[in-house]
Amino acid sequence: MDRNDIRNKLSPLINDGMIIQRNASFPIRTQEKASVSFLGKTYESAEKDGKWLIMLDPLEAGGPFSMEIQIGDEKIKIDDIYAGDVWLCAGQSNMEMEMSQLRKLYNTEWDEAEKKQMLIRHFRTPKEWDFDSPRSDISGGNWKTASKESLGEFSAVAYFYAKYIYEKYKIPIGLVNASWGGTPVEAWMSREALKNYPEKIEYSENCRSVEFRAKEFEESGYMIAEKEYLFAQKPIGNFNAMIYPLLKFSYKGVIWYQGESNDSAPEDYSSLFKSMIQDWRKLNLQLTINSKQKNEDEILPFFFVQLPVWKEASDNNQHSAWAMLREAQASALELPNTGMACALELGMWDDIHPVNKKDVGYRLFLAMEKVLHNVNNSSPGPVIREQRIVNSENKILIFFDNCAEGLIKKEETAYVCVIGSKGYKRLPAEIERKDCISIDYSSIINPRMILYAWADNPKDRQLFNSDGLPVIPFKIDL
Repeated sequence: MDRNDIRNKLSPLINDGMIIQRNASFPIRTQEKASVSFLGKTYESAEKDGKWLIMLDPLEAGGPFSMEIQIGDEKIKIDDIYAGDVWLCAGQSNMEMEMSQLRKLYNTEWDEAEKKQMLIRHFRTPKEWDFDSPRSDISGGNWKTASKESLGEFSAVAYFYAKYIYEKYKIPIGLVNASWGGTPVEAWMSREALKNYPEKIEYSENCRSVEFRAKEFEESGYMIAEKEYLFAQKPIGNFNAMIYPLLKFSYKGVIWYQGESNDSAPEDYSSLFKSMIQDWRKLNLQLTINSKQKNEDEILPFFFVQLPVWKEASDNNQHSAWAMLREAQASALELPNTGMACALELGMWDDIHPVNKKDVGYRLFLAMEKVLHNVNNSSPGPVIREQRIVNSENKILIFFDNCAEGLIKKEETAYVCVIGSKGYKRLPAEIERKDCISIDYSSIINPRMILYAWADNPKDRQLFNSDGLPVIPFKIDL
């Protein structure tokens, strides 16, 4: 048995340069009986579910370490291993977008990566789908160290997120990137997570048929080179091939940037997104077999990006698909151990792939610090705490949390939209105190709704806190 034969019996994640999650047992699954020598201890595999499993003891952050794996009479040595924090990075194109695509904007990062020799490593999973069943493993991939040569292959959002963590906490960071542009949330969900959407399950089951896929492709109008991409957009397939195998490993948490491809049905996104998070947590808890992990909310913290602006700037519109998606994304904050990076003003009206990934990474970092390290910051930005209607003055007072040193206006006047029986009107929002705005709607006949930053690209989004984080878009029924 040569090195490649042994490699084929191990997960591609178990490779030179790997980062393993600190303070958690690490699984090594093989097709045959094996032994592992690691940090002065020898582990023998035990049979489980028809395969062989070794669970390495948890260890503190550190490295580099080496590991020797023996199968039969042959051995393989894995070098340059570190223990640190590993993040599963998933979503569609804005997570997939590589540093190489932004080199002109961030041209100093390459020299800095070389100079600082940061322990940030990136593993890109192959882009594949499978409609038959969840796969036992991914099909390939290698760990890359943040360096002048390899930085271009890193997810830009994930890299900047990791850089902020590493520079503050000096913990080795592993980024496992499972993303694919143009994919809706249901492509990343299991059959169980989609149980309330039988039509999506049925379509996925139809995709098992080669004949069905051929017919769908013929009718799609896609080019031959786009065939794999077409079916990456369908329910369950990406989950089976790209997510389920990864959930067998322990992570510090997940970062997620997705939602653009669900704008045709934003009303479903809240339910879908929360179901996916809960399902990933449940499976990760079951599959990692880690006795120290107590429940599904502790095992997999989940941090996500709320969609930025896109398209031509416009007035508020209660039927805006992207505004509804932002609301649906924010609803996931109802789940424990979640955090959100509001990217509202970081978008570009004419490009669905905005280039400012550094600030997105920073805002994910703020969300993570607040949830996991109890840091007192103002992430994700001002959110409504309460509202009081002053009937005698036809005025509403809106109070916010996360205001830092206070609310500010980035233009002379901040506007909201108030809808009444005779249409809508833009009205000024006055800052009454550091955490409160007031809106005088006495000029509106039968007011029924207030909208702020409620459009695909709202032209009225002037309110921020003193930390520079935008007020989260809101809709208030009067």
